[in-house]
Amino acid sequence: MPSNLNLKNYILQLDNWIPKNICEKSIKELSKNKNWERHTYTFKNFEIKAKNGDKELDICYGDNLSYLKEIHELTWKALEKYIVIEKLGGDTFTGWKGFSKIRFNRYKKGQIMSKHQDHITSLFTGDIRGIPILSIVAVLNENYTGGEFIMFDDYEIKFKTGDVIIFPSIFLYPHLVKPVKKGTRYSFVSWCY
Repeated sequence: MPSNLNLKNYILQLDNWIPKNICEKSIKELSKNKNWERHTYTFKNFEIKAKNGDKELDICYGDNLSYLKEIHELTWKALEKYIVIEKLGGDTFTGWKGFSKIRFNRYKKGQIMSKHQDHITSLFTGDIRGIPILSIVAVLNENYTGGEFIMFDDYEIKFKTGDVIIFPSIFLYPHLVKPVKKGTRYSFVSWCY
């Protein structure tokens, strides 16, 4: 466990965690997917809508992706590294039940993800029960401009193809994705519970 209370110490970045061939094949398949929809948020009055209309990113679940099983395995290993090997949660945080269905994100020119935190209470309301403990974000490409991942208002996390970050899913970790200026940014997210 980190020896001080610097919140950045609880962010684990894994460089080149997802092999490039898996990233490339997944993007090729995702680009043909017809099930993309606008990302929405749940507001205090339980209203569900996109915060910034057409500027919000598009999301889908790539249930038929060729490498989905490998992505699941790599996500599990990344969580093991955070929890078991690096012990970033300390000695008392020794396990988890699983992680949510992997969601793919697509940011076309001008699209963003609004500033938010990941304490998503509606995420585990079906057969799977829990609250998000850790957020997992992976970027599948880097051939775009803009689309910077910003945490804490001014801390940019730089991604290369296949990089993964893991951080606590609580209000102390607000984050956003700035507008993509050129190209299309592909990523995926999941939440450990």
